[in-house]
Amino acid sequence: MSGAHWYGFGQVFDQKWPIENWSMNFAPFVTHDSISAKTAYGSVAERLVFGSRGVGIYVPEDVPLFVSVNASGDHKICLMGRFKNSPYINNDDLPPFLKYNICSSDNALQMRNFAAKNFFSLPPPNKIPDERMFTSPIWSTWALYKKTINQSTVIDFAHAILKYNFSNSQIEIDDNWTPHYGDMTFEPRKFPDPKGMVQQLHNKGFRVTVWVHPFASLLSQSYQEGKANGYFVKTKRGTPKPTFWWDGIGAILDATNMNAQNWFLAKLQRLKNIYGINSFKFDAGESGWLPPSPFYMASPGINPSLYSTMYVKMAYDADSDVRHQEVRVGWRTQDTPIFTRMLDKDSVWGYNNGLKTLIPDALTFGILGYPFILPDMIGGNAYASTYPDRELFIRWLEANVFLPSLQFSIPPWAYDGEIINISKKMVDLHKKFAPTIISLAKQFSESGAPIIRPLWWINATDDISLTIDSEFLLGDDLLVAPVLEQGARARDVYLVPPYKWRDERTGSVVNCGWHLNYKADLDELPYFTRIIK
Repeated sequence: MSGAHWYGFGQVFDQKWPIENWSMNFAPFVTHDSISAKTAYGSVAERLVFGSRGVGIYVPEDVPLFVSVNASGDHKICLMGRFKNSPYINNDDLPPFLKYNICSSDNALQMRNFAAKNFFSLPPPNKIPDERMFTSPIWSTWALYKKTINQSTVIDFAHAILKYNFSNSQIEIDDNWTPHYGDMTFEPRKFPDPKGMVQQLHNKGFRVTVWVHPFASLLSQSYQEGKANGYFVKTKRGTPKPTFWWDGIGAILDATNMNAQNWFLAKLQRLKNIYGINSFKFDAGESGWLPPSPFYMASPGINPSLYSTMYVKMAYDADSDVRHQEVRVGWRTQDTPIFTRMLDKDSVWGYNNGLKTLIPDALTFGILGYPFILPDMIGGNAYASTYPDRELFIRWLEANVFLPSLQFSIPPWAYDGEIINISKKMVDLHKKFAPTIISLAKQFSESGAPIIRPLWWINATDDISLTIDSEFLLGDDLLVAPVLEQGARARDVYLVPPYKWRDERTGSVVNCGWHLNYKADLDELPYFTRIIK
């Protein structure tokens, strides 16, 4: 990697930008949950890497690819083709092989745009996700209630959102609303009147989504139905092959089987018809959750990440009209107008899956053709059973303001009046720029340009712009520089040359280059508008 800066590949646990700052040992390049398997590649992944000097490498989908990046500090990207001890499916007993394309252009921007036209799934979507999701926050029950949700907690959550005068795009009922995982009905003791609950939420102006996934507990009714009809990933004998996931052991839907997809989609449609559910939060979908080899799917191929592609297509079919569902996986699905969520983040400041990975994640999603970015919950997932401190919560919110969508789960009123007021200010700022974000979303189908762009997008030869990981562009003309350091009330800001910029806090026109110790109190988010003569 010497002599250039490098971008691409996808999401990892310690997300850094550029990727020469990674340290990844050889691992199969398939979709995985890089939270559960920290040494694996993550949920959004593409076999594309390119450098600032214009060199790009693309590996076709049928290669049994392993990749290392800067393993043991060797400063190399290494590619290997391997079947042995790998997740790749080798029903034809092929020998290992490796093939790849090397392309050359003048700089990173040229190479990225060439790759978008030649290596992304095409054509680009002619629609965008639901505009209300770009405008107002999603409110999820997860970080606040975890698995202790019930009808009363959901209603109380909605009442609080309205009490504190926050807008919403929808309210999301997360984990543990069903009798058993895989059952698509409400647990009656926790939700005695789900239809009435949903109607009450509708009357208050909420749309309602529920958490769904491809797993079925061996105790569920869905397991019995799917087993009888061959809808799960199988053993050679045709019986469901159990897999381990983060909530236990179960069967996993064969998303490559169209009959299985139709069965699953019918269950989702039943939730709409009976209870009035509006849409869905699709979790998992990574090939890393498939059972240990050997296993059998309807459309295996060599690469198990086909599973992720088919899973996203199924998720889109669940709500192709309004399009206010979400997924957390992307693998050759740039042609699908769907919000793609970042993997769960921890409620910490640093690069260890914390706040500092937010912008590198967003930049990576964008350059790989996934512009409809749904950041993880503001403040992280509070897995340590304690909320992030108030400063981390607000700085996290500020870093989200100019990203395509906001998602709250830890509520601002868990803190104090100042945090509530700053949160409202930031939500209003996001809403003010929502028309710009929506316009950029629509432009993706025409130009392939992401909504969120790295600084080098407007100057691909500026070495400093090629390395900045704490700032980003919204379109070409708005530069955002949130504060990401604990205790800081100022930060160094870099404005891309050769342009002049308007400081939107003061209204003054400032020159390009470094601005050291730029003031940013807890309620301030630095952002600047490019001045084009």
